[in-house]
Amino acid sequence: MAVSITLRNIIKKYGAKTALNNVTLGVEKGHIHAIIGTTGSGKSTLLRVIATLSVPTLGSGYINGLNLGARQNQIRHQIGYMSQDSRFEESLTLMENLILHGKLHGITQADLNNRIGGFVKRFDVADKLSSFPSEVSYGTRRKMEFIRAVLHNPSILLLDEPSASLDQGCKELMEIFLREQKLRFTTVIVSSNIEQVERMADRISILDEGRVIADGTLAELKETDRENRILDLTLSETHERDFNILDASAQVISYTVQGNRYEIITEADVPPETIIALFHERVIQAIPRLPALADIFKRMIKAEAMHE
Repeated sequence: MAVSITLRNIIKKYGAKTALNNVTLGVEKGHIHAIIGTTGSGKSTLLRVIATLSVPTLGSGYINGLNLGARQNQIRHQIGYMSQDSRFEESLTLMENLILHGKLHGITQADLNNRIGGFVKRFDVADKLSSFPSEVSYGTRRKMEFIRAVLHNPSILLLDEPSASLDQGCKELMEIFLREQKLRFTTVIVSSNIEQVERMADRISILDEGRVIADGTLAELKETDRENRILDLTLSETHERDFNILDASAQVISYTVQGNRYEIITEADVPPETIIALFHERVIQAIPRLPALADIFKRMIKAEAMHE
């Protein structure tokens, strides 16, 4: 499979702060590659580096074979970028914003009209074209920003939290489009919606404090936890001694507590009944499950923090 994006040992510093720390990454053509991480982990900075909007302090990269440092203008014409922040020209209507974007990418007026008409119909915003950005809802702005990102038919699509704070209908519209058009784009998506990442991503990179601490397919990441099992336990009441009980149990790898709910990680061969017996008649509900991406993410971030 051809690789559309290659980053090697990317370092990005802002003064004394290191936003990206030796990031090496490859994204295959026609794949959806998700970047997840905590706030401030460097996700948006990484996307801006790929978009040529931020110059790395050190390191190298290639976008569709073009050198990231030397061929910025050519690269930008091949990229559709949707940032977290709205970047509309506020003095122009939404239609004028889309036309301006299309013209900058050399699209003829007739072709632009056809493309815009198709997209606004699909995303149910045709009646908003004559409005100014400040006159429409946040959801409409985000849909228009998504349309602008794909309008010039880029080969690479960079999406920074595209569905954050949107209603379920808007999220589904975007996801359906990305699935249908998957082979047209190489997509890198930054998302805090772990369930969305599980549904859509071909490959996932986890960032923590500017470093890639894990990278692989969902199946490969889950393989790292294949020997673990999680027990979601709800108790009628909690006692201070519960922590001592869990700490002393050889079957318990780790646990978290929220109110009267315990998330307990054990090895896979530990029967749930063994843990349930520790709490006797106080157990209201006990649900055993295998780790999901959210569990893997939390474990890896916690492990990194312990190594600091």
